[in-house]
Amino acid sequence: MKHSILQQLKQYKGVFLAAPILMIASGIMETLIPLMTTHIVDEGIEQSNISEVLRWGGYMLIFAAGALIFSLLGYVFSAKASSGLAANLRAALFERIQSFSFAELDKFGVPSLVSRQTTDVTNIQTAVQTILTQFFKTPVAIVYSLVLTMQLNVQLSLVLIIGVVIIGIFLSAIILRSIKLYSRVYMDYDGMNHLVQENVTGIRVVKSFAREKHESERYEASAETVRKGFVRVERLLAFNNPVMMLALEFCFIGIAWIGARFISVRSMTSGDLTGFIAYAFQIMSYMAMIVLSFVQLSSSFASIRRVREVLEKKSSIQDPDSPVTEMKDGSISFSGVSFRYQEGEGENVLENIDLSIHAGEMIGIVGATGSSKTSLVSLIPRLYDVKSGAVKVGGKDVRDYDADTLTRGIAMVLQKNVLFSGTILENLRWGKPDATLQECEEACRMACADAFIAEKENKYDEVLEQGGSNLSGGQRQRLCLARALIRKPRILILDDALSALDSATEAKIRSTLKTDMPEMTKVIITQRVGSVRDADRILVLDKGRVLGFDTHERLLGNCSLYRELFAAAENEGKEGAA
Repeated sequence: MKHSILQQLKQYKGVFLAAPILMIASGIMETLIPLMTTHIVDEGIEQSNISEVLRWGGYMLIFAAGALIFSLLGYVFSAKASSGLAANLRAALFERIQSFSFAELDKFGVPSLVSRQTTDVTNIQTAVQTILTQFFKTPVAIVYSLVLTMQLNVQLSLVLIIGVVIIGIFLSAIILRSIKLYSRVYMDYDGMNHLVQENVTGIRVVKSFAREKHESERYEASAETVRKGFVRVERLLAFNNPVMMLALEFCFIGIAWIGARFISVRSMTSGDLTGFIAYAFQIMSYMAMIVLSFVQLSSSFASIRRVREVLEKKSSIQDPDSPVTEMKDGSISFSGVSFRYQEGEGENVLENIDLSIHAGEMIGIVGATGSSKTSLVSLIPRLYDVKSGAVKVGGKDVRDYDADTLTRGIAMVLQKNVLFSGTILENLRWGKPDATLQECEEACRMACADAFIAEKENKYDEVLEQGGSNLSGGQRQRLCLARALIRKPRILILDDALSALDSATEAKIRSTLKTDMPEMTKVIITQRVGSVRDADRILVLDKGRVLGFDTHERLLGNCSLYRELFAAAENEGKEGAA
C-alpha cells in the first residue's frame, strides 16, 4: 500500500498538474494588464488619441477574459484533484487502520482515528485546493510584477521589494507559531471526540445513573478547552491584516512621494506612475491572498502530520517471510510467556506463563477481576504479540503463521458482541462468506439460536438494526457464537461470551460443543465458576500468574483461590434459588 499523501492522487495526477499551470497562466495575464494602462494614459489620454485608448483597452479586455477563463479552469481542476485526493486518502487510512493490531489501535485511540479520517482529511483537501489555486500562481505573479515594475522605475521597485520582504518575515513567524498551537488544539479535539463516543456508547448507563448533567458539564469543559485553543490561534492570526494594511500604507506613501518627484523632473511619465501604482495594488492583493491562504493552511499542517502518522505506521504484527499456511491441530502451549500492553512502559500483566492444552480439550479459565484472563487468550490469535516467551498453536509459534491461516483456525467470541446492520444470514456469513443456508442453520442449532430465529417473521432474512439493537443480549451472544462456529475452527475462545444466557442454555451449548465438535479445542472464560466444573481442566489465574491448572476435583484440594471462587459461586446460586 502507498503511504505518502501525494501518492493517493493516483488517477487525478493529470488535473493535479494542470491546475497550477492554468493558474500561473492566469496570473501572468493579469500582471500584463497594468502595463497596458501605461499605454492608455501616455499614448491615449494625454495625447487625446481615442483610437489608442480603444486599442489598448481592447487588449486589456482580451487579457482579462483570458485570465478569467484560465482561472475558472484552474479552480475546476483543483477541485477535482483535491476531492479525489480526499476520497483516496480516506480509503488508504481505512485500509491502514484495518491492518493495525490491537496495540496500534490502543495507541491511537478510536476517537483520534475517527477525527483523522474526517476532520483532518477535510483540512488536507482544503489545503491542497488552496495550494493549487494560490501557491503557484501568486509567487510567480508577484515576481513577474516586480520585474515589470523595475522596467518602469528601479527606485520605486525597491520600495515594493522592502515591503514584501518585511511582510514575508513577519508572516512566517506568525505561521510557524500557529502550527504549534494548532497541534495542541487537535489533541484537545481528540479528547472531546472521545467524550462524545464514550457517552453515546454508554448512554444507557448514563441515564440509568442519572448522570446526564455531570456528563454535560464534562463535555462543556472539554469544548471550552477546544474553544480557548482556537481563540488563541485566531488571536495570533489576527495580526495578519493589520500588518498587511500598515505595510500597504507605507508602500503607497513612499511610492506617491518618490513618484511625484520623478514626474516633476520628468524622469517618469504619468502613465508609468499609474501603471506602477496598479502593480503595487496588484502585488499587495497577491500578498493578501497568500496571507489568507496561510491562515487556512496553518490548521492543515497539523492535520497532514496526524494523517501521515497513521499512513506511515506499520502494524507491529507482521507475517514472516515464509509463513506457515496450515494449522495441524488445536493444541496450545505457552512457554515462559510475559506480556505488557505498552512497549517499555508499565508492569507485565502476564508473568512467566507455562501451560499446555491438548487438541480437543475443553478448558475453563477463572479468576478474579483483573487477573488478566482476556489478556491471556488474546495472545492465542495474535491480537497482541508476547514480550517474551512463545505461544504455539498446532506445534508452531503463532508468529510463524500466515495471518489468514491463524484467523481461520481460531474463532474468538467476546463478551461485548458486535453485530452489523443487515439480515441475520448476512451477519452469520461474516464467519464464512460462502456458507450455505444449511451450514448456517446447523451453527445456529449448536449455539441454541435456532429457536428464536424461527419465531422471527422473516426467519434468517430478518433485518437487524445497527449493533443488533433489536435483539436481546442473550440473542446477540448466541448469534455471535453461531457466526464463529460456521467457520469450524480448530480453536474456539469464548471470553465470557455466554454471560447473558441462563445456566440451562449455557450448559446445553457446552454439551453440544463437546459432543458435535470433539476435535475442536474450547477455551472458556467465565465468571460462573460452577459452569466449567465439567471442563477437562480449569486454569486459575491471579494477577497474571497461574495458580492452578487441573480438574475441578483436584483444584478443590490444592488451590485455595479456586475453593474460594467456587464456594462464592455456590453460595450465590443458593441465594438465587431462594
